[in-house]
Amino acid sequence: MDNLLKKTGIAAAITFIVYLVMFFFVDRSVDLWIQANWAQTWVPRWGAYISLLGQGEVIKLGLALGFILVIAVDSGLQKKWTRNLLYVCVTGACAIIIGDGLKYLLGRCRPAMLFEEHLYGLHFFAHTWALNSTPSGHTIRAFSLLTAVSLLYRRGTAVFLSLAALIGVSRVLVTAHYPSDVLLGAFVGIFTALWTYHYFFDKDIA
Repeated sequence: MDNLLKKTGIAAAITFIVYLVMFFFVDRSVDLWIQANWAQTWVPRWGAYISLLGQGEVIKLGLALGFILVIAVDSGLQKKWTRNLLYVCVTGACAIIIGDGLKYLLGRCRPAMLFEEHLYGLHFFAHTWALNSTPSGHTIRAFSLLTAVSLLYRRGTAVFLSLAALIGVSRVLVTAHYPSDVLLGAFVGIFTALWTYHYFFDKDIA
C-alpha cells in the first residue's frame, strides 16, 4: 500500500502541475485551432464515432447489468470471473462518482462557451453541462475500465490503454473538452483502477 500511495502522490503532483500549465498556456490555443481548422472536416466526425465507445449511458447500463449478473450468479464470489467482473464494475462506478464530484466542484467552462461567449475558466460548484468540462467523463470511463481490464489481462495492456487514450483524444478532436480535461480524466481513471485492484486482491502494484 505504501508503494501505491507514494506513486499516487507523485502522479497527482505531476498531473496537477501539467494541468495548470495546460490550463493557462495550452488549452485555449489547441481547441481554438481545432475549431478553426478542423470543424468542417472528417476529423470531428470520426472523433464522435470513437467517443461513442465511452458513452456514459451505455457504460452505466453495462455496469448495472454487471452488478446484477454477479448478484444473480455468484453473490458469494466463489468464481474467479465473477470476482473479476465485480472488480471492473466497482472500479467504473467509483471513477464515475469521483469524476462527477470533480465536475461539480470545479465547474469549468466547456470549449463551446469559449467559441460562442468567449468564456473560459472555473465557476466552482456548478452542475450544468456547459460548466462541467473537467475532468472528461468519457476519458474517466475509458481509463478506469480499460486499466482495470489490463490489470486482469496483462498481455493486452498496450491495446487496452491505447484504446483508452484514443477515446480521450477524441474528446479534444470534437472540442467537447480541453486537453487538460483529458489528462485529469486519465489520472482519475487509472488510479481508481489501481486502488480498487489493491483492495480487491490485496496486492500492491509493482
